[in-house]
Amino acid sequence: MKFFRSALIPFALVALSLSASAQQTGAAPAQTGAPAVIPKGKIAVINTAAFQDAIQEFKVKLDAIDRQFEPRTKEIQTENDQINALENTIKTQANALSAAKVAEMTEQVERRKRGYQRKVEDLQSEAGRVQQQTMAPVTEKLGRFAQEYTAKRGIVLLIDLGNALQSGTVVWWDPKSDVTQDFITEYNKANPVPGAAPATAPSTAAPVKKP
Repeated sequence: MKFFRSALIPFALVALSLSASAQQTGAAPAQTGAPAVIPKGKIAVINTAAFQDAIQEFKVKLDAIDRQFEPRTKEIQTENDQINALENTIKTQANALSAAKVAEMTEQVERRKRGYQRKVEDLQSEAGRVQQQTMAPVTEKLGRFAQEYTAKRGIVLLIDLGNALQSGTVVWWDPKSDVTQDFITEYNKANPVPGAAPATAPSTAAPVKKP
């Protein structure tokens, strides 16, 4: 049960890619009155939201977190189902119950909802901490790998596609500029996980040839 699986967007990946590209093109820090040095190279897009299922290291660790919190997740889901059943009973049998009984059941629903919400918040908070601690080393590795990946392919700007579309920064892109699948394939090849099944990302990407 993947109740807490969220899109883990490693924002550091994009930042490190840009930083690495600037260093590799010899761009110097901006100085007052000095002309801007614009690096020449490719612009590519990448869907980092696909990493959680397609990057093998991500998937293995996330699956372990899912298993760790699965008992509590099921417990909360059961509580939610019971609350819904109680609410349905009130709606369907209100005419057959006394006003006092309806009021008692309604108070019970509200009390259980408050308890349910506290459990959800506590679990989300704890799972979030575990997730951050567990995934931080992988995210750092991805950042370092991105430096090498962009340098080898002459990419000077790597855009996080999901965030760019949501914010309206990008309204259209050439599918050939999508390096998601190529990046994932190369990362998994460089960082194999024993026993992990081959993973693919939903992408229109084609491999980016080295210049």
